[in-house]
Amino acid sequence: MSNRVYVGNLSWGVSWQDLKDHMRDAGEVAYAKILQDRDGRSKGCGIVEFTTVEGAQEAITKLTDTELKGRKIFVREDREDGKRGGGGGGGGGGGGGGGYAGPPPPAADAGPPPAEGTQLFVGNLSWETGWQDLKDHFRTIGEVERADVVIGRDGRSRGFGFIRYGTADEAQKAIAEMNGVEFMGRPLEVRLDNKA
Repeated sequence: MSNRVYVGNLSWGVSWQDLKDHMRDAGEVAYAKILQDRDGRSKGCGIVEFTTVEGAQEAITKLTDTELKGRKIFVREDREDGKRGGGGGGGGGGGGGGGYAGPPPPAADAGPPPAEGTQLFVGNLSWETGWQDLKDHFRTIGEVERADVVIGRDGRSRGFGFIRYGTADEAQKAIAEMNGVEFMGRPLEVRLDNKA
């Protein structure tokens, strides 16, 4: 038995934070993650790692068939311990893209490198901001080709991310209109990504 459990039958609206809060009834949660498809949508299941094996066992006995956001969940031992590829795609909706070793390298699944001047660094993000929130916010300027929120090894946002537009003009417009503007309670830092 490991200290990690698989949780199924999750409502699409459940975030990693919702899952973590729900699982705290069984013990101290090291991290929680919602598994996602390539488009960053929830697959309706997740992984929760407890600080102890007892916590995981307690979750299986105590939290199976409990209701989370209107659906009865099931909890079992995670049988693919450590081998799961995970979210990928949009860097995870706040729940961690990539595998357990941390986020994938930025260009791992990003296709061709961005055209010069089209990729932006976005800093001072609220911890709750997921890549979809970021994409929707920046879509008001122009077509967003890619949005990422960088996730740490603990599955939590590191408070910054990246936006890629199709043209440098849209990127410049976003800098002019979004830098210093409050989003989800915090003023954004928006600038060209020097490493792109």
